[in-house]
Amino acid sequence: MAKTGKPRKKQSTAKTSKKPVPSDDVIAENPTDQKAAAVAPVTPPAQTVKVIHKALQDETKSEAQSGSKVDFAGKRSVVNDLFQRGLAAHQAGQIDDAINLYSATLRQNPDQPDVWNNLGVALRRSKRFDAALMAYRRAADLRPDNAGLWSNMGNCLREMMRFDEALAAHKKALELDDTIKSHTFNAGLVYRDMNRFSEALTYFDRALEMDPDYVDANWDSALAHLALGDYAKGWAGYESRRKLADNPIRPLDSAPEWDGKADLRGKTLLLRAEQGFGDMIQFARFIPLVAKRAAHVIVECRKELIPIMRTVSGVGSIVEKGRQLPKFDVHVPLLSLPYVLGLGEAELNRISADPYVSPPKGKQVRLAPASGTVLKVGLIWAGKLNPRDRSCPLDMLLPILSAKGAAFYSFQVDDRRADIGKLGVMAFVTDLGDHIHDFGDSAALMQAMDLIITIDSAPAHLAGAMGLSVWMLQLYTTDWRWMADRADSPWYPSMRIYRQQKPADWSSPVEKLSADFSTLLQARKNAQTPM
Repeated sequence: MAKTGKPRKKQSTAKTSKKPVPSDDVIAENPTDQKAAAVAPVTPPAQTVKVIHKALQDETKSEAQSGSKVDFAGKRSVVNDLFQRGLAAHQAGQIDDAINLYSATLRQNPDQPDVWNNLGVALRRSKRFDAALMAYRRAADLRPDNAGLWSNMGNCLREMMRFDEALAAHKKALELDDTIKSHTFNAGLVYRDMNRFSEALTYFDRALEMDPDYVDANWDSALAHLALGDYAKGWAGYESRRKLADNPIRPLDSAPEWDGKADLRGKTLLLRAEQGFGDMIQFARFIPLVAKRAAHVIVECRKELIPIMRTVSGVGSIVEKGRQLPKFDVHVPLLSLPYVLGLGEAELNRISADPYVSPPKGKQVRLAPASGTVLKVGLIWAGKLNPRDRSCPLDMLLPILSAKGAAFYSFQVDDRRADIGKLGVMAFVTDLGDHIHDFGDSAALMQAMDLIITIDSAPAHLAGAMGLSVWMLQLYTTDWRWMADRADSPWYPSMRIYRQQKPADWSSPVEKLSADFSTLLQARKNAQTPM
C-alpha cells in the first residue's frame, strides 16, 4: 500500500494481499508442464549473448563468401545450443539474456513452437505483454493443441486486463487438458480479477480437488471467501499465507503461538508484524479485544507506524520490527487475530463502528488556507505499482481542483509529488510532503482536513481508522477487503468507495466523485461562514 512514511523514498514492496503469479509452462527439451519458478536453476555459460550473435554472423558471412554448402547438422547444433543457453538463463532468472537467446534461436529457425512459448513466458515476466502475446500466438499457429501454451496466453491476456479473451484462452487450455491443477487455477484468477468471486471459487475448488495442499489455490480461495463476506472460511484460509513463497512471517520458536483459547491472564502477548502498512492499520482494531485478556500487549511494527500504534487502546509497549524482541510469553501474528478470535460479520461491524487510531499527543498543525475556504481536502493519487498500479492520474482530478472555496493538500511522500509541478497546479495544491516523516505526522495533518480523497493506499486505512470522511478511488479489480459492487465498507463506516466500471478507466468514478464533491462544497458554502 502507498507509504506515508519518509519523503522521497521509494514505495514499499510489501504486499497487502499477496496475489499469486499464475503458473506458466516453460518448455525444457520436451514439452512438459512445469512452473517456471520450479525449474532447477542452471548457471548459464560465461559466453555472453553478444559473443554468440557475433559467432553466428561470422559463420553465415563465411559460408556466403566461400559459396560452400550450409552444414545443416551444424546449424541444428547451433540452434539447439542457443536454446539450451536461453533456457539456462531463463531458469537462472536472467530474463533479458533469455529473451535475447530465444530470439537468436528463432531468427535461425522460426518453426519452433516451444521456443516461441518460452519467449512469451520471458517477455511476460519482463512486463512486455504485447510482445509476449505475439510470441504465444506464433506458438499457437505452430502447435494449437498445446494446453500449456493456451494457459500461458490466458495469463498474459489477464495481466493486460483483456479478461474476455483471457477466459477464452483458459477454456481452450482446459478443453485440451483439464487434469493440470495450475491451468484450472489460472482460469479462476480471471474470474477473481473480474470480481466474479463465486465463479472463481468453482475453479479454485477444482484445483484443490486435484491437490488439497495447493498453496496458491488455498490462498486465493480464502480471499474470495473474504470478498464475499464468508468470514468463517475466509479467516481459516487466510492462514495459508504462511506457506506462500514470499511470506514474511519468520519462525519464532522461543515461545508458543497463541491459539485464541489459552488463558492470557498474567501473560505478555506479542502481536507480530507482517505485510504492508495498510494491513497493520486495518487489523490494529482487534488489539483492544486481546488486551482485555492479557496482562501486557507488545506490538511489533515498522518504525513509521510506531507513533499511531501507541494511540491504539490496549497497546502496552511497542518494538520496532527488526529489533531485538523483549520478553514475552506467547505470540501471534496481528493479522491472525480475527481467525483465532473467531470473528464474524456481526463482530466486525461492532468493532469497526468507532475510530481506534488518533494523532499522537503533542502534534500540532498550522494551516493557512486562502480566504473564503470552506473545505480542506487531503489528496493521495498515487501508490505502489505492484501487484497493480492503483494510481489515478492527478490530471483526472483537475475539475475539482479548480473549485472555489476548497483548499487542497497533497499527502504524497514519494516521487509522484512532482506531478504537482508537472501539471503547474502549485497554486491549487499545497505539498505537505516535507512535513510527513511517519504516520503520526500524517494523522495530525489528516485531523485538520474536512475530507480525504485517496486511491487504495495506507492513507485510506489511516483516515478510515481515525473515523475521518474518506473518499476512495478503487480499481476495477477490487481487493478482497473492499468486496464488490458496494460504495461503503464494513471496515470503515466513514469511507465512500468510487469504483472503476471498466478496467483502467477512471472516467466514471471520477465523474461521480466530482458530482458528489460539488454537492458537498455547495452545502458547506451554504452552512458555513468562510474562514
